[in-house]
Amino acid sequence: MRIVVCDDDRLLLESLSRALELRGFTVEAATSTPSGALAAVEHLHPEVLLIDLGFPDGAEGLAAAREVRQQHPETRVVILTASEDPRCVLEADKLGLAGYVSKDQRLDGIVDALRRAALGDGRVDRALLHRFGGQEAQADGETSILDKLTGQEQVVLSCLGDGLSTSEIVARLGISHTTVRSHIQAILAKLGVHSRLQAVAVLRERDGGPRAVGQ
Repeated sequence: MRIVVCDDDRLLLESLSRALELRGFTVEAATSTPSGALAAVEHLHPEVLLIDLGFPDGAEGLAAAREVRQQHPETRVVILTASEDPRCVLEADKLGLAGYVSKDQRLDGIVDALRRAALGDGRVDRALLHRFGGQEAQADGETSILDKLTGQEQVVLSCLGDGLSTSEIVARLGISHTTVRSHIQAILAKLGVHSRLQAVAVLRERDGGPRAVGQ
């Protein structure tokens, strides 16, 4: 199976590419940016694109996935990410992506998702959609204050809602401390709040259930 892999964590990118090749995949390109992934898909026409969600420069994997779906529908798209942000999961399903796989998955799980995608049997994890299904109505209904946030900012806010500190968000998303701090500042400004706790309170107004916030 011919695939393109895209992730800004170069160590992960290289190790995952090698591991997949040992499993019989042909990694046509391993790129660290969505623009690189789009160029690779344009020139190589792989069966599957495996791509992360968030990147340090603010680029979004979902935007690249949307373009691939529109311009190269023959290439299936599987999201590989550390985030289970509800809005991203639901958007991936609406785009008709062929999978949404956690980086916490064992290699066997990633391999299975890729093979299902290539066969046309892939879909976003039904368990994730069931977990977040109660939020779909709001996503399709009235505009929320959270709609002011970019996809990456929503992912960071979700991490804050999980109680993660700045360092833990850096580790989970594979982005720099500076990028995380910039996203948090933008979140506070767009939501009109002054602290992480207040930002999470806005999130909880939509999702319900308070959680602790890391420092």
